[in-house]
Amino acid sequence: MGNLGCGCALSAVVLAMLTAFPFVGWGNWVATLPAAVLAILFSLIGLLTGSEKARAAVGLVVGVVVLFWALFRLALGGGVL
Repeated sequence: MGNLGCGCALSAVVLAMLTAFPFVGWGNWVATLPAAVLAILFSLIGLLTGSEKARAAVGLVVGVVVLFWALFRLALGGGVL
């Protein structure tokens, strides 16, 4: 689960970079936020049960950072832009 969480976190980072452009804020709702939440969930499960605790910790930290970045970006655009 740690590998899965880390992979979801990396995909959330890529999606967050793609949705950083103006007028692409809808991509945060559709792609970035779900990927970040999945990364956090899988990483938490990996930390609690798995043996790949380092990757799970990286996935958790990156997922939380991307989640806050996406929410900050949505707040700047009023939830739309």
